[in-house]
Order: sequence, then structure tokens, then C-alpha cells
Amino acid sequence: MTAPAPLPPTNGDPNRPGSRAWVEQRYGRTAAFPDRIVPGIIDGVLSAMAALVPLVLGIICIVAGMPDTYDCGIYSYDTCEVPGSGSGGLVALGVLLILLSAVASLATTAYNRVYRVTRSGQSLGKKLTGLKVIDAETGGHPKLGAAALRELVHQFAGIISWIWMLVDDDDRTLADIVGKTHVIHAEGT
Repeated sequence: MTAPAPLPPTNGDPNRPGSRAWVEQRYGRTAAFPDRIVPGIIDGVLSAMAALVPLVLGIICIVAGMPDTYDCGIYSYDTCEVPGSGSGGLVALGVLLILLSAVASLATTAYNRVYRVTRSGQSLGKKLTGLKVIDAETGGHPKLGAAALRELVHQFAGIISWIWMLVDDDDRTLADIVGKTHVIHAEGT
């Protein structure tokens, strides 16, 4: 038996809609892996910063609301609460703020990496670094469903999605493939 002939690389086929050659002929130079690192970091830091303030305030409220204790037994691990100290309301507020931190992070991600991408093709990180997300076939901004699906894959596949870009002939992450998008350099668009 003879081995099957290897498949030709797909990035050189300018007739295949969505391929790197197709996109570069029509819409501009695609972004390589190194080009996408800084915008990814910027977007990640923005989401983390949105979560940081309520998270820190929540932790402070929980710690401040805990009752005071004193050693009340023979053993060093026996402690009793000081009557009238602590605040259940403050602890509840702290828990609420911690939950709010998760909501703030998700909302920031949804606004920056889904809503903005459907409107301009650029998250804040991509805007600062001159990159743009496009529909791989039309060159327009991705539709809401495609942008949301793309972001869900980025969030759940994480580093695997990025690593995929290193082996994909079209320089796309798993999220780009699922969302049918490409990331290009925005100059001239």
C-alpha cells in the first residue's frame, strides 16, 4: 500500500474563502501570533481591573465584619467570640461584592471583546495595537453570534486556542475558526 499524498497547505489557496491568502488579497495583512500577544494582555488586564476593586472591597468587608475572638480554653486552638462584636451585614456585603467582581469581569469582557468587536472590529487592546477582527469571508465586522461564540471558545479553551494558532496554516486560533474570523492589521481599513 502506498501512503496517501499529503494535503497541500491551505494558506496558499487564494480561491478558498476564509483562508489566509483569501483574506490577505482582499482585506489586508493577517496578524501573526506575536502580534496578538499584547492586545490579549491588555484586554485581560482590563477585565481583571474591573474585578479587582469589588473583590478587594469585599475581602475588606468580610474581614472587618468577622467577630473578635479570644482564647477561652486550655488549648491554644480554643477560641470564643466576643459577644456583640462582628457584623453579619458587613460579611454579607463582602460576599455580595465578591460576587459582583465576577459579574464586573464578565460584563467588561462582554463589552470589550464582543460588543466593541461587533461595532468596530476592535477590542480596546486591538485598537491600541492596530489590529482588527473581521469576518473571514466578508471582511466586515463579525456578527453578534459569531463574536460571542468566538469569545466563549477563547474563555473555555484558553491557552489551547492560542497554541492552535501556532500549527494552523491560516494563523487562526480555535476561537477564530469557530467564529469564522481573522485578525488583520487595521492600517488601510
